[in-house]
Amino acid sequence: MKKAIILLLLLPYLVFSQDFSKEDYIFLKRNEHIKIDVQKGKFNISKSISEQAEYLTSKKLYFANQSMGFDSFTAIEDIDAFTYLPSSDEKIQVDYIETKREFDNGIFYSDQESKNFIFPAVTKGAITNLSYKEIIKDPHFLGLFRFGSYVPTKNAQLSIEFPKNVTIGYIDFNTEEIQVDFKKEDSKHGYTYTWSVKNIDGFQGEEDSEGALHYLPHIIVYIKSYEERGKTYNVLSDVNDLYKWYTSLVKQIDDQSLEKVYVIAEEITESITGEKNKAEAIFNWVQNNITYVAFEDGLGGFIPRSASSVCDKRYGDCKDMANLLYVMLNHVGIEAHRTWIGTRDRTYSYFEVPTPMVDNHMITAAIIDDETIFLDATDSYVPFGMPSAFTQTKEALLGIDTDTFKVIKVPVQNAEKSTSNVTSQFTLEDGTMKVNEKRELTGYEKVEFVSNYIYKKADKTDEEFLNTTLALGNNKTNYSNFTKENLDNKTDALKLEYDLIIDNYAKTIADKVYINLNIDRTLSKSKVDLEKRKYSKKIDYKFNKNFISKFEIPQGYKSNYIPKDLSFEHHNYGFTINYSQEGNTIIQNKSIYIKTLSIQPDEFESWNTFIKSLIKAYKKSIILETI
Repeated sequence: MKKAIILLLLLPYLVFSQDFSKEDYIFLKRNEHIKIDVQKGKFNISKSISEQAEYLTSKKLYFANQSMGFDSFTAIEDIDAFTYLPSSDEKIQVDYIETKREFDNGIFYSDQESKNFIFPAVTKGAITNLSYKEIIKDPHFLGLFRFGSYVPTKNAQLSIEFPKNVTIGYIDFNTEEIQVDFKKEDSKHGYTYTWSVKNIDGFQGEEDSEGALHYLPHIIVYIKSYEERGKTYNVLSDVNDLYKWYTSLVKQIDDQSLEKVYVIAEEITESITGEKNKAEAIFNWVQNNITYVAFEDGLGGFIPRSASSVCDKRYGDCKDMANLLYVMLNHVGIEAHRTWIGTRDRTYSYFEVPTPMVDNHMITAAIIDDETIFLDATDSYVPFGMPSAFTQTKEALLGIDTDTFKVIKVPVQNAEKSTSNVTSQFTLEDGTMKVNEKRELTGYEKVEFVSNYIYKKADKTDEEFLNTTLALGNNKTNYSNFTKENLDNKTDALKLEYDLIIDNYAKTIADKVYINLNIDRTLSKSKVDLEKRKYSKKIDYKFNKNFISKFEIPQGYKSNYIPKDLSFEHHNYGFTINYSQEGNTIIQNKSIYIKTLSIQPDEFESWNTFIKSLIKAYKKSIILETI
């Protein structure tokens, strides 16, 4: 009985014990200790951070490169870094740390800086040690702590020490499969909360997976309130407090000299009737005339710049463009509201996480005929009436007035709104397949193509771009005579037309010719690895793809075999392919639909069955024989 009790006590440690001997690099520990003090409403907050890592092999010595970021809201102090070599009992100190400003291709200006250095003498068996202090200058930004990391961690610990007149909130995510030990200590002057995890595997991202915060175990801590002289002062006790802080920032917007903005709004809408038509015209003008550039500069990363400044300079970030839309729409009598929102990479709700961690974007919401229309001008090609694809499903915080707000979910757009209609005319001449193809794209299907064409085409010719983007037929497909309509017209479908010559495509065996009409094999490389895949598969938007392919039987041949109808039906995805013959023409009708934004792990087998069925259908060929 005594042995059974001992085994029971040891069971949690046995279950969570891991053998990391086959790893190349591991964290021995990752610790953060947050200390909070408040005097006369002023907070003093610091994080003491320490990390220790071991190189079990010499395969990943690049981990010796270290970078610690900071910005206007934080500062880094008291860095101590050294390499310990157990084989020689030698300790080698880092003697040079460089401070440099961070740059990113997607950010015009940023206040992000970093401290950078390289651990010296790193080799197999080396143990690196890093400790430093991070000063947090604003009580709204305690951030988050990741229990898991990209490599295994033997010990991870977060602790937060705070006085008894401060109330702390916290919420953890993705911790269902790990054991988090929580301890609360009570002392004369305050409390200390500690969360500890032992032996946690590394977390590696996967292709087409949701953002890391959807699966990485982590915790968010925040200051709810504090008490002084018998009075309670809220910081971030709930979404009301977050909104009050946001409105305090909005009040700092420079709303002077708006006459020019008003004139532009009036000129845009002077010959237009109907609120929806006016709103669409203003939205299109901002999309077409204001260039999106990102700014991250202290509170400047949260406070929109004046609408007049954005109009004059003709560029701005998401909040600048949202504020410009807000000013222009309201001026012409259309109810509009500044709206805070997180992208799909953020997994949080405003009601669960009432902190700035919940969102990372700003848009405008227009209310027309009791309909809420989400307007995101940073997406230069999304049509009026459709939200940007990366905000679908997300909660939006609409600022009604200083004290009033609404939280509304952005709806998922139906697959019918994002459709590709493809018609292809096939002819076989002297053994070479020739195809004239026309595509009509709407919704996000159009947005994706136009975005790729504008930003990824670079110095490629149109034909080279189509070859890499569409990848039709085989690797010997030649594209020519490419034309496009409505590339800049956001209302109408994008129309593409081109000719293809595909060498070595028709297969001749004896007196029979085999021809496959599936030159477009959408989703054929989308099968999930059931053994290795851990996390859900992200889909950017729902869509329909419809194909009509017509093959003209050449003289001297007749059809010998036409494939049977094939289909796969699931409420979230599926396809149908059927063939028919009208006179001397064989017609294939093919439809593919996706009606979900995520394939969860318990759906992987069903998804693979769908993809396997589709691939099998793609392999079916018509057969001709000589007359």
